[in-house]
Amino acid sequence: MTDFNNELMISTELLKSIPMEAQITRIEYEGPTLAIYTRNPLIFFESPSLISSLATKFKRRFVIRSEPRIRKDPHEARHIIENIFKAEDIPRERYRMFFDESRGEVIIFISQYLTNDLRHRITTAIVKETAWIPVFRWYFKEVPKVFSRIYYKPKSKREPLRFLSAVGNRVFRPSINPSKAIRITALGGAEEVGRSATLISTTESKILIDFGLKVNVESREAAYPRIDLLDTDINEIDAVIVTHAHLDHSGLIPFLYKHGYRGPVYMTEPTLPLSILLQEDLINLSKKGSGASPYNEQDIHNMIRHTITLKYNQVTDISPDIKLTFFNAGHILGSAMVHLHITEGVYNILLTGDFKFGQTRLLDPAKSDFTRAETLVMESTYGGRYDILPPRKDVEALFSLVVRKTLERGGKALIPVPGVGRAQEILAVIYHLTRKDTPEEMKLPEVPVYIDGMIDEANKIHGVYLEYLKSGIRNEFRESGENPFNTEYLVPVDTSSTRDEIIQDPSPSIILSTSGMMQGGPVIEYFKAFAGEEKHSLIFVTYQVPDTLGRKIVDGMKQVDFMEDGRLRTININMEVHKIDGFTGHSDRKQLLGYVSRLKKLLRSVYIVHGEPEKIINLSDTIEKFFKVPTHKLPLYNTILLK
Repeated sequence: MTDFNNELMISTELLKSIPMEAQITRIEYEGPTLAIYTRNPLIFFESPSLISSLATKFKRRFVIRSEPRIRKDPHEARHIIENIFKAEDIPRERYRMFFDESRGEVIIFISQYLTNDLRHRITTAIVKETAWIPVFRWYFKEVPKVFSRIYYKPKSKREPLRFLSAVGNRVFRPSINPSKAIRITALGGAEEVGRSATLISTTESKILIDFGLKVNVESREAAYPRIDLLDTDINEIDAVIVTHAHLDHSGLIPFLYKHGYRGPVYMTEPTLPLSILLQEDLINLSKKGSGASPYNEQDIHNMIRHTITLKYNQVTDISPDIKLTFFNAGHILGSAMVHLHITEGVYNILLTGDFKFGQTRLLDPAKSDFTRAETLVMESTYGGRYDILPPRKDVEALFSLVVRKTLERGGKALIPVPGVGRAQEILAVIYHLTRKDTPEEMKLPEVPVYIDGMIDEANKIHGVYLEYLKSGIRNEFRESGENPFNTEYLVPVDTSSTRDEIIQDPSPSIILSTSGMMQGGPVIEYFKAFAGEEKHSLIFVTYQVPDTLGRKIVDGMKQVDFMEDGRLRTININMEVHKIDGFTGHSDRKQLLGYVSRLKKLLRSVYIVHGEPEKIINLSDTIEKFFKVPTHKLPLYNTILLK
């Protein structure tokens, strides 16, 4: 139950702060947001500063909803909106609409760049003539298929709002036992890479950050976070937070819903479609292999129904004593550092998740400018003594050299990549290296670049969330139409017959294929075909987890056995094998130490996670020695009391 007197006071003061002509009908909590229902929504779009002033005054997030009774029927609204676009000379094939009847929003995917003035004009016309609130999303090529699952039609219009109302009641319930005691428990992802899951507990709240899968082990005990060790019911968890879409962080979120969790999961806007893409791929791979999937499509749907997406830098109440803010982590599209503001600022925790404190082609470096952060929980994937990456210019020069030599001898450059993250970064690098202004000694020839697996769909999702990419990439998308994901030489592979044609084609080419650690996926078919010939190259550009096939090849394996039609087939590896460090979305040791250096004046303690044990120990000792901040490994399955 919410604090009735406090919320009644907010509602009364709100009404005094909003012009009478807005015709407010009710004010309701929708999750962590206050929804203002109005018979005249147009006033808020004609005076856009009104909402921001309310947010500043009441320290709440607000959203405008038109009163359902004044909205046009979706079929009639669709016709009206089509006429509005026609009047602005925007062809029908340039946009697609989804109607969210529970929220009164029409989500419009549009492939034509809209200036601020044009967008405002269209928005005002739609609100005025239909009373639906438009939400615009840009796309190129086509709308990603995954959005048809996100913008589903619920069985009842009230279903999403009932969930959000329940979340709001839980978030804004009165504090019962405020306490300064804050506990942190690693359920996975500590002293290891994979299955990340961290529980933050206070006397008021339990917050779970990530719930990932370790993909290179067979036993469930080693592959899943050990939530079973907690002496708590799953629905005592107030919220689940997802830092980014990779399976070792998001892969088992649907598993929670399979086992009865019905609370909210918070993530950034791009993380939702990317997570769905990866989770559905996990199910498909399980069906093709011998292993059983940990969940099904309905469990993913339940996750979607309970997901609340947030933008960067948006302070949000998620429990009576905890506020959440996502900040750019620089790792992949939508990846977030998690800042938790606890008990009105008594304590602040910054959890980096996977992060990149350095420049890449696609993303800005992770945020490092904070005013409060008593405890830092930091990843250490590249935290070892010798994990110093070369300058990015040198890395790209080496990549260009290896690829050019492969192509010159008539070979194919096979690059195993995760479908989300490094695939897009490598495509951006190839795009840069083929441009006219690239120095001749680094320039790549324009040969076919084949992308296999989920890469093409992930590319399209990147196009939808341009605001999360670097400004230079955004401008290329919107203004010139040129971008790394839409070039003449880029060829998506969507059938096995196309894959066979590529394998049989003797001409040189570049192939990006999943999976990045060669634990399955179409990359295996290419590898089987090319491994025996010296003219081809296998180029690793991402971290290879111990015991994966990719790691074994990097470490010098010369033969690989595969079962085919019940018979053992041995593949000799004669193709060139290269491991090019420097494209990783993780911070190297120098960047990790530089990040702590930026925060050292704020910190009381540092806890190191997500790394091989010896790297964690060495990095912890170095941080404590140089920065005089108490630094520890976060022990697996043990609870630490923060002070």
